[in-house]
Amino acid sequence: MRDLFRRLHEIIAAGEDAVLVSTVSSRGSVPRGSGAHMLVTKDGRASGTIGGGEAEFRAEQAAKEALRAGA
Repeated sequence: MRDLFRRLHEIIAAGEDAVLVSTVSSRGSVPRGSGAHMLVTKDGRASGTIGGGEAEFRAEQAAKEALRAGA
């Protein structure tokens, strides 16, 4: 996880945009619980994982849309 936050620091220091996706709660059997993180950069690259599957796909798409919208 330190590498992920180190990368986020580098992106911010370079004046670039990124979205940090984090899980804050989960229910049932999940591969990654609360506190999992994924970093999505403006060029569409993702680092880390919040558990994969449909939830991660939707979160990544939402992050990319937020970056396109200038959030």
